[in-house]
Amino acid sequence: MKLLLSFLLTFILLSSCTSKNSENEVGAELNGVKGKIFRVKPGEKSFEILKETVFDPKTNEGRSRFKVYWDDKTQFKVLTEQKDFKGIKGPVLADLNPVNARHAKAMTSGKDFYAKIITFGGNIKKAQGLSKNAKHFTVMFTPNPNNPSKGSFEMDGKTINVGIRTSGGKVQVYKNSGSKTISKGLWNTQIKGAWQGGKFICTSLTISSLPDPRISDDPKLPRVLVIGDSISMNYHEAAKTALSGTANYHRIEGNGGPSDRGANNVELWLGDYKEKGLHWDVIQFNHGLHDLKQAYNSQDNSWGTHQVSIADYKKNLRTEIEFLKKTGAKLIWCTTTPVPNSSHGKYARRKGEAAVFNKAALEVIKDYPEIQINDIHSLISKATEFEKWRQESEVHFYSKELQGMIGQAVADAVKKALSK
Repeated sequence: MKLLLSFLLTFILLSSCTSKNSENEVGAELNGVKGKIFRVKPGEKSFEILKETVFDPKTNEGRSRFKVYWDDKTQFKVLTEQKDFKGIKGPVLADLNPVNARHAKAMTSGKDFYAKIITFGGNIKKAQGLSKNAKHFTVMFTPNPNNPSKGSFEMDGKTINVGIRTSGGKVQVYKNSGSKTISKGLWNTQIKGAWQGGKFICTSLTISSLPDPRISDDPKLPRVLVIGDSISMNYHEAAKTALSGTANYHRIEGNGGPSDRGANNVELWLGDYKEKGLHWDVIQFNHGLHDLKQAYNSQDNSWGTHQVSIADYKKNLRTEIEFLKKTGAKLIWCTTTPVPNSSHGKYARRKGEAAVFNKAALEVIKDYPEIQINDIHSLISKATEFEKWRQESEVHFYSKELQGMIGQAVADAVKKALSK
């Protein structure tokens, strides 16, 4: 009997530890993560955060949605970004973020300078100049009332003038808010907190507003999503214009990058597609130009392994397709555009590798006969308009004419999908 009681006690303790460890492991994943807020329930003080997918190594099942809670002690801060100091009155505490040691030295030299990022209302509590780790330079800052892109601060009895960079510069403003804010609109968030009693309780949320397509879209038109890298950024405006009056055209935020990024982020990109006005009717997707990158050795003119192996590339595409199918949208695979000539720089790519990856992709797509193929690789490889482009090593398309041709090809593929 004693042996049985001892066994039961050990089992209970182990179960408790396993549960506790499981909570802590997931808590570690959630604490500090960024994602999108969906399905806010003010009555139970909860919402779902949609984040980068976590794959279970044992089952390979992916999980992107997590339910989290807030309480009366949770701090809500709204982050807005702007290009200048409009609406900011000084003197006010500011954090002038140094990019590197050289930049930090320039900030403390006593000379006028331009900053890349200036933050107001963040976590810094007092003006202390350059921090020990050289990551923060905090001052009492006064915006120039006559020039919204300029301001100044006092250092050692001298006035230092500061401007915000016109290229890539931004002003970040944090303001205290409350839980009611997230009940309307769409929001990005970064959460911090811990597991308590089986729930993840947020101690703080930093939130930033997202454009709400339910306001800007034409509700009578279908919704189209494009998943792709910087090439899809090149033809974005052309394709959107070509589909004007036919579809509400959208592409993901930022660069879709390689296929492993697609597998990890596809559900985040899709959003809350089950909600009315956030659904997708057609989705075009592509990965390849990042996957095919190879390290180049100039000493022996040799090429290393691909950034993503062919085997992993095919596996990632299957994972992404299975997520995409859940939306019920008509799917279009867009072939990867050519590498006109080999490049040996930071982003080394070898001529002909796009065809290799396209072949691998089509081996996957053939198992999904419902997926339409938009073969822009062939268009770019054959059309006379791309002849000059084919003589160079630049993979992007900056010519309005070439962007227009690719954008029209994408629009034609979307129209074809919509007609089925």
